[in-house]
Amino acid sequence: MLRFVNICLVLGLVALAYVIYQVKYEARALDAEIAQLKKDIETERDGVAVLRAEWSLLNRPERIERLAEKYLKLAPARPSQLVTLATLKDSNFERSSLAAKEEAAKPAAAAKTVAATPETVPPKTKTPILATSAWSATVSPGE
Repeated sequence: MLRFVNICLVLGLVALAYVIYQVKYEARALDAEIAQLKKDIETERDGVAVLRAEWSLLNRPERIERLAEKYLKLAPARPSQLVTLATLKDSNFERSSLAAKEEAAKPAAAAKTVAATPETVPPKTKTPILATSAWSATVSPGE
């Protein structure tokens, strides 16, 4: 009986040694993964710092102003283009009427689709270019 207990204890120690061995190597693998993740995080932080520097360089007001003058060719706003809240009506903000106007303009715009080449781009004009969307107020100068 004593010999059976000794054999069970030896087998238990061998099994325990194997489990400890496996846990040890799993811990080493996890440590290596953690080290790699820390390295990757540092690399990404450096990349983010570079992107932030580029963003601040590209968003300088002087640069944006120079590019706007070169490519947008906008003119200053005329006094007739400015409105006050008192002159606006509720009908100016109705989305359905704006959507209907946009839908009516789509077929005409689709029929006139032309690739933008130097020959098809209009020359520089002094008239302002105004963008409208479905949420902007539409006010004609007479209202």
